[in-house]
Amino acid sequence: MNPVRRPDGPYLIESPPHYQKYLSEKSAREIVEKIMAPVMLPVKVLSAAISGYREEMDHMLAADPIYLGPGK
Repeated sequence: MNPVRRPDGPYLIESPPHYQKYLSEKSAREIVEKIMAPVMLPVKVLSAAISGYREEMDHMLAADPIYLGPGK
């Protein structure tokens, strides 16, 4: 008996049917990620550009106004 291991016995992920299912799903996810990586790159770049634009716009809209001209 291992006092560190709770619950006693194999964990759910280690039991053979569940572990085999986990491994097959993991390999399927990895395949999809490899296929989608070239497709997702432009989406990530566009998303970063839009995020930066929105951040700058929020910064400009939250800034105090600057009045140029007489009276200052």
